[in-house]
Amino acid sequence: MSDASIGINLIIAYQLSNGMNADLADKVILITGSGQGIGQGLVHGFLNRAAVVVAGVRSMESRNRLPAGAMVLRMDVSDEGQVKEAVAEVLKVHGRIDVLINNAGIHPRSAPQDISVSEWEKVINVNLHGAWRCCQAVIEPMIAKKAGVILNVGSMAHRVALADSVHYHATKAGMEGLTRGLARDLGPYGIRVNCLRIGAVEVPREAELGSPKEILDFVNERQCIPGRLTPESIMPVFAFFASDGSADLTGQCITVDRGWSLS
Repeated sequence: MSDASIGINLIIAYQLSNGMNADLADKVILITGSGQGIGQGLVHGFLNRAAVVVAGVRSMESRNRLPAGAMVLRMDVSDEGQVKEAVAEVLKVHGRIDVLINNAGIHPRSAPQDISVSEWEKVINVNLHGAWRCCQAVIEPMIAKKAGVILNVGSMAHRVALADSVHYHATKAGMEGLTRGLARDLGPYGIRVNCLRIGAVEVPREAELGSPKEILDFVNERQCIPGRLTPESIMPVFAFFASDGSADLTGQCITVDRGWSLS
């Protein structure tokens, strides 16, 4: 690790320790992929911190799984028209978007020789192109008010090269390039762009990968700190990066994985 990376991590550790109660009151936060898993947890977490939360979902059937306090909009990130319509509706109702969290993503498992062109293109279209569509839709409104935060949800998976995930890895590596490039270009307008590389978060859909004990054993063999990440446990990190407490940080890709990527 370079001296610069050590310095950044020390700054983040200090600010996190002093900013867990980040002031998010009345911030308008748009979260994609809110219908389940991490996104659903973020909706609850930001509402509990008095933010104005807009939950972008692929299907409105997800509405029943979300708290009544959230504004729920259909927002399939693979559909440019839906993205533009959702952003326009948020601006119409709330007048601004303070924070965009690009959380929507898919992670099919396939051996590389079995990945079809259509499967490859679908993963790229949702995970990487989808994030770009959302960024592009909010850039002009954020430039207009000379402030904004874009927080991309990355993954430590491409850094440890999980098996049967080459298309997923390509998208998450791309998210880091997207983060750094946007941070450089949008910084002069007061817009900060960061990425959180998230580890193995306990969510209902992982049941297809094995039993809870099997998954826990697998994870504990690889993490420095045993136990599971949960949407609730990672929420303070998201809150910090969405808040003004992280005003000095942009272009950063921070890993939250209980030390898995050190293995």
